[in-house]
Amino acid sequence: MKRLSLLLVAAGLLVGCGPSRMPSDFNANAGNGSNNGGFDTRAPGFGAMADAIRNGNIPPEAILTTIYFDFDRYTVDAKERAKLDGIAGRVKATKVIVAGYTDHFGTEEYNLGLSDKRAQNVRDYLVKSGANQASTEVLALGSQQADKSAAGRQSASKDRKAIVVDANYSGPISSGATKPATTTAPAAGSAPSPAPVTAL
Repeated sequence: MKRLSLLLVAAGLLVGCGPSRMPSDFNANAGNGSNNGGFDTRAPGFGAMADAIRNGNIPPEAILTTIYFDFDRYTVDAKERAKLDGIAGRVKATKVIVAGYTDHFGTEEYNLGLSDKRAQNVRDYLVKSGANQASTEVLALGSQQADKSAAGRQSASKDRKAIVVDANYSGPISSGATKPATTTAPAAGSAPSPAPVTAL
């Protein structure tokens, strides 16, 4: 019995001492002008644009491309990969933030996870295309900025996306909340087979 207790205590210590994974959008920079307490785990150069993205204030000129996803999917479709191929050269020469979004269907937790997977997959594709991983940041926003009035999957298709944003954009960033207007979502004919109702 003593041996079992010691093993359980040792296992608990190992789990407690293991590495923790900070959210990719964690920004708690005390003493550096941030309005959050703590410390900033992000590489320098992403803060102002990341805040603009969170607030829905992405300057249209800073958007390199918008990648759309099918309902409850996070893999980059072949037709969307061409957009990423088209910006590969620009991404190699700058810092980018890939912001993931979902529509409003599903739970908040599920949507945050799905938006993170969408952004991560776009980032992975860009890195495989030659982008520097250290110069790319992922931001998962879930359904925070989704159109809550969208009644069906097709009307909410514009919210299922990942936006690639130039973090080095030096123009003005408006203070009013605006949704980024980029390209149109895929047509209704490209909808995938039905997916679980609780998911995006």
